[in-house]
Amino acid sequence: MRIPTRRAFIATAAALALGCASLAGAEDFPAKPIKIIVPYAPGGGADILARLVGDKLSERLKQPVIVENHGGGSNTIGMGMVARSEPDGYTLGLATPVFVMAPLGMKAKPYDPIADFTPVAMIGFTPLVLVVHPSVPAKTVQEFIALGRANPGKLNFASLGKVTTQGLAATMFNQMAGIDAVQVPYKGSAPGVRDLLSGNVQYMFNALPSMLGHVKGGKLRGLGVSSAKRSPELPDLPTIDEALPGYQVTTWYTFVAPKGTPTDVVERLNHEVNEILAEPDVADKLHKRGLTPDAMTPERLGHHFETEAAKWAKVAHDAHIQPE
Repeated sequence: MRIPTRRAFIATAAALALGCASLAGAEDFPAKPIKIIVPYAPGGGADILARLVGDKLSERLKQPVIVENHGGGSNTIGMGMVARSEPDGYTLGLATPVFVMAPLGMKAKPYDPIADFTPVAMIGFTPLVLVVHPSVPAKTVQEFIALGRANPGKLNFASLGKVTTQGLAATMFNQMAGIDAVQVPYKGSAPGVRDLLSGNVQYMFNALPSMLGHVKGGKLRGLGVSSAKRSPELPDLPTIDEALPGYQVTTWYTFVAPKGTPTDVVERLNHEVNEILAEPDVADKLHKRGLTPDAMTPERLGHHFETEAAKWAKVAHDAHIQPE
């Protein structure tokens, strides 16, 4: 019979102590303020959403939730900070499609959206809308595709850059529709919309909430929404998928954490965010902003990121977009 040595007793005791400490840490989470890094300037849609959910999260967790804005670098400055943070659940990042798109245009990758992050929770999504200047004769998506095919290189579209949601959404549409058009990049959505309103460019894909007023006011003509279903805000506007099967694009808002964040902490945060999304006042505020709440498990969110990353990598590759 082998008698355990003193060293073995010490090792066993240490392992038990470590396990108990880990369990206690999970049960005690959060024991200090949580930080949400938003890779956009204050006042925008992503910032407003982060603060809306952050305030509710603070109430539920009984700890302050602080929102910090770190814009620039096509989101990569803020999201890079998240990736380099301690994986303890106290630093979250608000990620949008640009999170998986931006690295596609960079030789020196600031992060890997799949390998360097832990999916936490989905907040919701909103479709884009294809809008044209009223001078464009097309009244439907089918007519616009025919117009574009008949006039190669003559139509201009506004974007925020080649590897942005607006840019890649338009590029994918052009690829699927067989349209040869000229991309005109702008430093922000507002100047692009201004040029569209003045007729300097003919069309644009942009988030539905930011275009609703222009479409309803008749200043721009909406041709279709990019989601799988019609939007309640514009119920008479068909989906692009109805004319171009397989075309679906949404702008989504999610929370991510650094890779290695404990599973039980992630599950706690996921549960709390999903409960927040189910609150009537929160759901109402999201709907008023054109967003559809979409509670997901971390596993399903991870699959969503992988699907999105693969989709946009293919679009960039087929468009011969070279990293710079």
